[in-house]
Amino acid sequence: MNRPGDAASAQAELVDLASRLADDDRRTLLEFARFLAARRDRAAAAPRIDLARPAAETVVQAVKRLNASYPMLERRRLVTRVGVLLSSHMVDGRDAASVIDDLEALYVAAYREAGGD
Repeated sequence: MNRPGDAASAQAELVDLASRLADDDRRTLLEFARFLAARRDRAAAAPRIDLARPAAETVVQAVKRLNASYPMLERRRLVTRVGVLLSSHMVDGRDAASVIDDLEALYVAAYREAGGD
């Protein structure tokens, strides 16, 4: 089994797996790999926009600010986790500042995952 981050082993395994696929499946795998590479390239090429956090910001304002700060991120990939955090504030009464801290951490992690900074 490959260790995470072992590029040479992962590449060898990928070549081996691809060689066992039918032509149509191999093309699909190649298209998917191109998609993943392009997504990473877009995130790396698009710098985040540093919008300062206002002192008296609401959770909804924070989501809008973070969406504007990270325009390269696919919002649909974040919507569930953002919704959980919004709900923890609006339904459960969680403190806005701590929810905003978690939202910022979520966006930073998603940006790094996509190949940024």
